[in-house]
Amino acid sequence: MKTTTILGTALAMSLMACSAKTPPPAQPPAPEPVAEAEPEAEAAPEDPSDVHIEGDHLTIDQKIHFAVNSDEILEDSNEILDHIATALGNHSEFGTVHVVGHTDASGGADHNQDLSERRAAAVVAALGERGVTQTIDARGAGEAEPVCSEDTDECHERNRRVEFIVQ
Repeated sequence: MKTTTILGTALAMSLMACSAKTPPPAQPPAPEPVAEAEPEAEAAPEDPSDVHIEGDHLTIDQKIHFAVNSDEILEDSNEILDHIATALGNHSEFGTVHVVGHTDASGGADHNQDLSERRAAAVVAALGERGVTQTIDARGAGEAEPVCSEDTDECHERNRRVEFIVQ
């Protein structure tokens, strides 16, 4: 009987071993999440070297030239106008550009006011033709806002200018 009991016990243990749940195979560790690569920031386009943003002004290293006593923009100003248009295209944060024309004090004040207004409007039109998308307006200051007051050719030349105020 001992044999039967031993066999029975062995059989029972064998059955228990077969019916016992076996642990699932060990899973490999989950891979570390891959950080998404941040898209490379596009480099801001460079402004032409002769156009500068200084506070609320866009300044230029050369002047816009007009025919004498006229609002006709001379051909030698095409390059600077192209550069101004490029710089404004690079700065969509500017919603408005104010173009201000100035004259020297030679000639009558009314004539100078009219001339400065027409010159500012001609610059606005030229920038529009070059695809500038900001709101652009023109204002003539005539001889009322000189940068110098001496009665010299050099001073008169400095007072004849176009300014760009950006907002």
